[in-house]
Amino acid sequence: MRRIAIALTLLALVAGLHACAADAPTKPPSGGGGGTSALQIQLFTSNANPRAGTCTLVEAIVSLNGNPVVDGTGVSFTTDFGTFSQNGLPSVSVVTSNGTSVTALCGPGAGTAKVKATATSGGKTGSATITIAFQPDAGTLPFVSSCDPSFGATTGGTVLTLNGGRFFGDASTTRVQFTVNGVTRDGIVQEVTANAITVLTPSFAELTAATNPAAVTVTVGTNSSTPVVLSLPTCFSFGSAASSTPTIAALLPSSGTTEGNTRVTIIGSGFSTAGVQVFFGAVEATVVSVNFNQIVVLSPPVFGSGAGTTTASVTVKNINSGLVSTGVDFRYTPALVITSANNLTQSIDNLSLVTIFGRGFQAPVAVTLAGIPATIQSVSSTEIVVIPSVPLLGSCDNLSGGIAVVNINSGDSTVAEGLTFTYVVPQLVITGVSPQSDHDALGNPVTQVQITGSGFPSNPAQAEVKFGTKTAFVDLAASTPGSLIVTIPPGTVVENPPCINGNLAGTFQVVETVDITVTNRATFCSATVSQAFTYKLPCILPTATPVP
Repeated sequence: MRRIAIALTLLALVAGLHACAADAPTKPPSGGGGGTSALQIQLFTSNANPRAGTCTLVEAIVSLNGNPVVDGTGVSFTTDFGTFSQNGLPSVSVVTSNGTSVTALCGPGAGTAKVKATATSGGKTGSATITIAFQPDAGTLPFVSSCDPSFGATTGGTVLTLNGGRFFGDASTTRVQFTVNGVTRDGIVQEVTANAITVLTPSFAELTAATNPAAVTVTVGTNSSTPVVLSLPTCFSFGSAASSTPTIAALLPSSGTTEGNTRVTIIGSGFSTAGVQVFFGAVEATVVSVNFNQIVVLSPPVFGSGAGTTTASVTVKNINSGLVSTGVDFRYTPALVITSANNLTQSIDNLSLVTIFGRGFQAPVAVTLAGIPATIQSVSSTEIVVIPSVPLLGSCDNLSGGIAVVNINSGDSTVAEGLTFTYVVPQLVITGVSPQSDHDALGNPVTQVQITGSGFPSNPAQAEVKFGTKTAFVDLAASTPGSLIVTIPPGTVVENPPCINGNLAGTFQVVETVDITVTNRATFCSATVSQAFTYKLPCILPTATPVP
């Protein structure tokens, strides 16, 4: 039903496509006399980086000799990834209307699609390609939620179940690898269902420690061009400890703030479900839940340590037996706080470094500016340097919002109080149109117009120019960010006007005056010059009325 709904609403969504980011169209094919004499296709998409499992509109603007091709010209769309919404196939043919043909590409998962559009008109054929990268999405990718059991003998042969969801394929297209101390070995995958993968663990007989954490890597869809790889760094351990001896393999996270209340998951084995105590140093933590191989606790606060970094040895004690595990260090850090930042107002055309000051920063970190993820350049305990990312805008308005930092390993996060980052969107202004008619004073035809101004897209392919309601073809080779060279589309009036003001037959007279509108698809900004362009046709003398 979703595919049918998209197909039925494609034409209604074309207006939205014109306001979105566009990929650079290919250059016109060689030959055919050069200039604008060949058939040319420009391809645009409403979103070049859509989420996996969604659809994105694709628009082809087709011109011949600089003018839109006749209505009903067939445009063939093909893709090497995903399917088109109209028919659910990797190829579809859609006819043009006013030189434009629209379809929608749907991506079943994460992957890169190369869409090609081909058309033939007037004995000439042209094509263009555009790349669309469907991004991974937590709602569509496979995931692992737990390992059962989480501990096995070094001799291998443990039947391990990886519980999760959205798995696909079978045992022959799924690979599970175990890495211990830099050595990687494959398990034997026995069964794959939508919610579980069953595998026999390999042997690591050379291991002598009581507990040896293994990094598990699961690859789903090994026979596809885009297999999905899942990393489970602390899912399973090999060892020789008795099942009744508490053993800690890992702490997730392994650090938290001195204020305490960090939710810590203790991965290991031999934990007594009858009751355990967990100590951070000599201070007992609050136990939230416990099973044989996993304990969830809330870290206790550190008193009298100031704002510095310190460590505490975490141990688990089975209450009934009195057996205690060996200690694993947990690192306490100062509370995460943002105190200030610089360069908080920036144009999206000229983004520069932002330095965030504070304390408690721990690499790796994630930073958002006005809700947009930034690229991390450097991290210290008191300073983070980032580069703002260009946002995908939904309007021509400036984008403002807070500054947020997350310590990825611990999950601690904070939002700066009283600090706002603003992306400034340059407004589009038209300063000149030349010439302003399709015929000069001597009646010679004019084929191209230069439009000058500011706020135009840095990539001319993202500019949309309309003469009235008709789209003009942008000459990408001749255009610059401050000057667009466009081919004049045909006017809507085709009948020669009667001569007026004593004009002789054949004198060129104005038959239509239209607005010129330029839109920056990347920013949604547009500007219009009212009644900026005239169309002329040679006049004819009125036919004399016969005398009765």
